[in-house]
Formats: sequence, C-alpha cells, structure tokens
Amino acid sequence: MSSLRQWLALPLAGVLLLGSSLAASQVQAASAAESSKSLVSSLSSKQQVPVLKLADPKATAATRSLFLYLQLARGKEILFGQQHATDEALSAPVNGVKSDTYSAVGDEPAVFGWDTLSLEGYEKPGSTSNTTKQNRDNLIYSMRQAYEKGGVLTLSAHMPNFVSGKDFYDTSGNVVSHILPGGDKHAKYNQFLDRIADFALHLKDRKGDSIPVIFRPFHEQNGGWFWWGAPYATKEQYIEIYRYTVEYLRDVKGVHNFLYAFSPGSPFNGLEESYLRTYPGDDYADVLGFDTYYDGKTQGWFDTAVEDGKLVSRIADKRDKVAAFTEFGYQNVKPAGTEDKQFYTKLLTALQSDPDAKRLAYMLTWANFSYDNIYVPYRNSAEHGDHELLPDFVNYYKDSYTSFSRELRHVYDQKTSAAQQGPSMHIVSPTGQETMTSGTTTIRARVLNEKPAKVVYTTGGSDKEYPLKLDKDGYYSAEWQPAASLNGKSTTLTVLVYGKDKKGQKQSIQKQSIIVYFGMKDSLVKRLTFDKDILNASNNGTYPDTISSSFRHEKVKGDGKLAVNVKGMQTNETWQELKIGLKDIAKQVNLKLVNRVSMEVLIPIAAGNGNPEANLRAAAELPPSSSKFQTTAAAKLNELPTVKIGNTVYARYTPVIDLNDPSLAASAEGLQLALIGSGLKLDGTLYIDNVKLMNSYSDGSSNPLLVDNYELYKGSSDLLRTSYSVNGDTNTFALDPMNKEDGEFGLKFDYTLAGQGYTGITKDLGSRDWSKAGRLRLWLKPDGSGKKLVIQVKANGVSFEYYPSLAGTEPGVVEMPFSDFKVAAWDTQNAGKTLDVGHAAKVQAFSIYVNAQDGDAYSKDNPYKGTLYVDQIEAVVKP
Repeated sequence: MSSLRQWLALPLAGVLLLGSSLAASQVQAASAAESSKSLVSSLSSKQQVPVLKLADPKATAATRSLFLYLQLARGKEILFGQQHATDEALSAPVNGVKSDTYSAVGDEPAVFGWDTLSLEGYEKPGSTSNTTKQNRDNLIYSMRQAYEKGGVLTLSAHMPNFVSGKDFYDTSGNVVSHILPGGDKHAKYNQFLDRIADFALHLKDRKGDSIPVIFRPFHEQNGGWFWWGAPYATKEQYIEIYRYTVEYLRDVKGVHNFLYAFSPGSPFNGLEESYLRTYPGDDYADVLGFDTYYDGKTQGWFDTAVEDGKLVSRIADKRDKVAAFTEFGYQNVKPAGTEDKQFYTKLLTALQSDPDAKRLAYMLTWANFSYDNIYVPYRNSAEHGDHELLPDFVNYYKDSYTSFSRELRHVYDQKTSAAQQGPSMHIVSPTGQETMTSGTTTIRARVLNEKPAKVVYTTGGSDKEYPLKLDKDGYYSAEWQPAASLNGKSTTLTVLVYGKDKKGQKQSIQKQSIIVYFGMKDSLVKRLTFDKDILNASNNGTYPDTISSSFRHEKVKGDGKLAVNVKGMQTNETWQELKIGLKDIAKQVNLKLVNRVSMEVLIPIAAGNGNPEANLRAAAELPPSSSKFQTTAAAKLNELPTVKIGNTVYARYTPVIDLNDPSLAASAEGLQLALIGSGLKLDGTLYIDNVKLMNSYSDGSSNPLLVDNYELYKGSSDLLRTSYSVNGDTNTFALDPMNKEDGEFGLKFDYTLAGQGYTGITKDLGSRDWSKAGRLRLWLKPDGSGKKLVIQVKANGVSFEYYPSLAGTEPGVVEMPFSDFKVAAWDTQNAGKTLDVGHAAKVQAFSIYVNAQDGDAYSKDNPYKGTLYVDQIEAVVKP
C-alpha cells in the first residue's frame, strides 16, 4: 500500500492509475478529466490503495473515500458550499427546488451544511414542535437527499450553554470547565453528544450504509462570541474538551462516519503557532479550516484570506490533513446598497493567485435566513427581484476552478485504507495551567491503543511514583491531595505510562507533564477529632476567674469529643472566656502553614437564658505571643442551628478564625483557642470537636470591582496568559516587576500593528455588578506612539469604549467616567446606548486594544511595534 503523501505527490493521471503504464487512450481520458470540472472518473483500476491518517482509524469506507476525494481536489477545484442551502431560500423555487444557489445558477452546492440546532429544533428542517426523533429523522431525510446527489455534508455545532441553559452566545459560567470530565455539567454534555451520536448512527443510505459527515464542533474558538471562546476557557481546557468529544463519539458511541474539522477564526498573522494554539492533535482532526467574513470595506481582507489560506494549506500538508475554507461570506449584505459587487470573483481570483491558498478543498458560506444577511444572491425574489450580486455569483460559478453539485463524481467509492494510530496518552484532569481550588482533585489520564503494564503519576519533580488505576469511565485515575505547603504556589504533575515488556526491546514509556497552580481557600493541614482522647488539650484558664472549667473525653452518639464542664457563667457578664491550649500541635505540624482555624462547638441552647442578645465568638493565639485573632462578628445563640442530644437541645457554632499575621507563626510554640461568650448562663457541659488547622489562599479576585492588579497570578506570566485572550495582530504580554503602580507586578503589553491594524487582549469577567460604580480607573505608562488606545468594557451584551491618549510617556492614573464611554463604532445595532446603571449591573468582559490611526498603512512587511505598561484596573464606587 502507498501512503497518502506519495499519492498527492503524483500528477493527476498518476493518481488515477497509480503509476501504471498508460495507453494513449488512457492518457487522453486523464487529460480530459483534468480539463473538465470533474475531478476523477474512477479509481477502480488502481494497483495500490492509499493509506489515510484519520482521526478515526475505523472510519467507514465512504468516509475514507470522502477524505481522499477532498485531498485530491485541492489545487484543482474548490467545492462551493452553503449552510441550509435547501432549507432557507429568498428566491422563488425553480423546478420544484427551493434553493438560492439553484435559483441563481441552476445547480446546487457541492457542500451542504447543517447545524446541531436542527437536532434541537431551533433550525430547519427541525422544529421546536417536533419530538427529538422527528427532528433527527427530518435532518436525516434532508442530508440523504443531498448525499444521493453526490453532495458533501457538514454539521457544525452551536451548542447551548450547559451552565445557564441559554444559547451559545451566552458566555457566562466558564462552561468548558463544567462539562469536562469531573465537572458538574459533564453528564448534561454527554446527553447532548448522545443526541449527535444517535443521529449519526441512524444516518444511512437506502442500502443501509452509513453516510459520511464532516463534523465541526467548537469553531471560531479564538474569538469571544461563543461560550467556548478564548476568554472563557484556557487553551488546555479547549484541547481536552475537543479530544473528549471525539473520543466519546468515536470510542464510546461507535460513530465511524464522521470526519472532524478544526476551524479557528481568522486572522493568524502568518504564524503557525497562532493557528495551532488550541489544536487537539493529529489523532483528533481530519480537516483544518478557518472562518472569516468580509465587511465590504476593508480591501485588505482579501489579502488576509489569502495569507490564512496559504498558512492553513501548508499546515495541512505537513500533517496529511485536508485544508478548507470552513466558513466565509460577505456580511450584512442587504437587498440594495452592496458596496463591493465583485466579492465572489475577487475572492476567487485572490485565492487562485497563490499556489498554496489555491489548495483549499471547499469553501462554505452561511444560510440566507433573512434579507438582513444575504450570503448567496437570490434570483426572482418575490419582494426584491434579482440581487445585485447575482451577476458576480454567476461568473463565480462559471469559473473552471469552482465545483458545484453536478460536477461531483465518485466522491464516496474510492478504495482506501486507514492507518492505525499508535499508542498515546493525555492528561484529562486537571488541565495544564489550571488553578486548584479544592483540597482534593481527581487525576485522570486517557491511554489509547495500548494495554500498559502500569500507569503512575509523580509531582514536583520527585521520583516517587503513585499508581493510577483503570476506572469505570475508562480513565486511569487517582485522588490527589496536594500538600498544604503548595497553596499559593505551583508544581509539576507528570503521568507516565509503562508499556508491557517485549522480548529484546526496551520497555516503552509515554510521559506528559503539566504545570498546575494552587489557590485553595481552605487546604487542610491537620484535623483534631478527639475520637479517642483529648489529645493533651490543656485547660488554660477562664475569664473572669469566677468561671471555672474542666476537661474530659466523652463520646456523644459514638463520636468522641472534648467535653468542657463549665460552672459560674452569669448573664450580666459581657466577656466570658474559656481557653483551650494545644501545645503539642507545634510538634505535629508546621504552624507557618496555618493561617486559618475552625472548630465545631455544641453549647446548650438554654445557656442563652432567654436573652436574645446572648452570643458567642471565637479567638486564637500563637503562644508565646498573646495577640488575639478573633472572628469578625458575634453569633447570637438563638440564631444558630440546633441539634438534639438526648433530652438536651444544643446550638451548633462553627467559627472560622483567620490568623492574619504570618510573622507570629515562625516563633509559635503552640496554639491556644478561646471560646468567648456574652450574656450566657451556663452550669453544665459544652463540646468541642473537629478542630481544623488550614492554609487558606486568597488572590483578591473575589472583589467584583477589581479587573486586575496583576498580583493574582502567583508571579507566573504563563498563568496570566490563561486569563486573557488575544485578538487582531500579534502581541505578547507578561508580568512586569519594574513598571507598576504598586504591589509586585504590573502588565507589560508588547503590541504589533500589521495587516489587521489593531491588536488587543480580553479578560472574561463573568458577570460583575458595577451599578454602584461611576468610573473605571487604571494606571498607564504610555509609549508616546500617538496610536489609538481603546479601553473596552462589554456590559449586558454591548461593547462600550473609552480612548485614553498615547501621546506622552509619563506614567499616571487614568480616570474614565462611565458617562464618557461610547458604544463601539462597529456595534451599529446598539448605537446611542450609554454605560448606565442597567448596563453596568452586568459587566462581562474587559479589553485593551491598540489601533492604527486613520491613514496609517501597516502590513506584515511594514509593521509598527510598541510597548505599554498597565496596572491596577478597577471600577470605583461613586463618592
């Protein structure tokens, strides 16, 4: 068998007969095939079969053939496609066919697109009044009709927000983190995939054979308009959810009629690393595509489309993938007033001008849902007649480089085979650069195409190995409790897969290492439960001395507790203190790690003696220091939850005490706890249990008014970059210890203005309430460039902007009143709105952009570079 790369190196005639000696008639036939718009006639005479490297080695014969056909098409023809080509039309039907493409040129697209919204009933041929089965069957019927014409089928996925229950445009909730394995919405996501799998497994032709589909999930992920976009998931999370999706459909549900498409949004600035930033790997993608739309004004868009097409095509060649223009179009085209009436032919000419950009297998435009966005010009519309782009689209159709439905031949009957994938492993959870916020996490690793001898993990560069065991979900997993000493820091997690020994061969080892961070609110250092004795707890006295206390061990409902017998508490006393010493604790734990203490106290509710103001608070000391750390507020006894033990009702008090002076822990000889009452009357027993010594980390991010002070990233620029997404031309950003307003770090923002003329970064804020704030402030050190700095706040779905000056170089604070923010010029739908209280109540994202000024002409070969420094970005409450 021959490899696909060898096949593609052959001229078309050689591909047809794979190097066979050709009779003159055969050469003429091959030449005719090249000169016609049909790619191939028949490959049945091949002496060898190409071996394809697919995401699914078990892909059906027709699915493999589709992949080969698309590869062979590259550079010879480009298949035209349209979303909902037969569901949505503005033209009058022709010959019973409802299709704007057919009405325009008398032919249907070569590529037909649908979306999972059809399965949910939100798009045709589905309906919200249908059952799930009816929507599935309707989509199958439409797809089968297109398939029987030889058409290529694609399925995109505009998935619902699995956290909020709203649509794909609702970017709240950090959805990806919730639907990954271990997330609380993971089961809900599986149910969604089950619907896709059910559709795929029922999608068959009249002979009962599965019909191939190009499935394109999580598209345009480098943008910020979908919940799976860059501001709302780290690149590692995106990679893992993409991999999980493929593995679930392919390996768990047995779907083998999908090719998988990866399609970020343009531009990529000629950088392979930009395109591949979230690439899930060669074992998870078959089609490498890109999406971009023309605004009718920016003529440089055509150059960018060529640059992107060139880049994607070259990357696809390196990886034996199909390159495609997975989404394109002329946006906001109306029935009249089209500024560029040669859009299609200009784009086609531009693509053909470059030998790499020319090698895109297909280009798919969007659906004609309404007259507000027309992607294929209509003919003989009942309301508007012929569209003004129609002549150009007809010329596009006539071009020998484009292919439509009638020119498709033998898309699904080429003989192929698929290469088996080699052993692989990837860490599913936690994901790289993730910040751990709980004391325990589940390590999960997926091992594919191998039955390993053992799977283990190590941490922090240590050689000590801990086992991972195969669980019911097919992961090698283990529960990991990181040491409290890691809180606020980072460590390396490494998973190793040892292959089985083979005679005469060295044992194979697969290895992956990731960096994880720790920001656990309460990481347990030590728990004291008094199950067997009082753990040498000492009675350190009382206040006032008219109160007495004694300690003993007692079991309450089988649970051991420290029982404190109290006498002499009187309601007229406003400070009633019982002191418990834990001197031995200094020998058991490093008290430098302890900055928070909690405990459980059970005190008879009768101690309140009917006084509604009777209350409790707790405190702690680190002897020999007598500095007292107290709970912030007193708890009224009659407002506490209760529990009944025997015939006595107890109030349950669970105070948390912050030891907020770490300097005292260095010389601490022990720990002293205190229970402080006011107005209590008690001659009896109270119980203490579950004393927890914790290390608590806070990065200050709980302040809803704080956008960033750059102290939140544990000194790691890598962690900083997981919190921001990049837009436009290239830029780099990092923590800077020199240029800042205060604290340890500020932000250094290196930007480049090239073909796009703008560049920026965006931070997702979830949903912040700034309704009581009146202005935004930040510290800025400008670069004297005079470029246009844009501070953008997305609030309640509207993008508001403020434009500080970059004319000087002196650092200082910039105050930006909300009333001075303007709706972004491109957001014409919301023009005239203001950043008022209603919008400020739901602030979703913050961005920093630098734009070229009018008249500036920058390109890849003539860029402009600059550097800004920013710190302490926060909303300020009105005075």
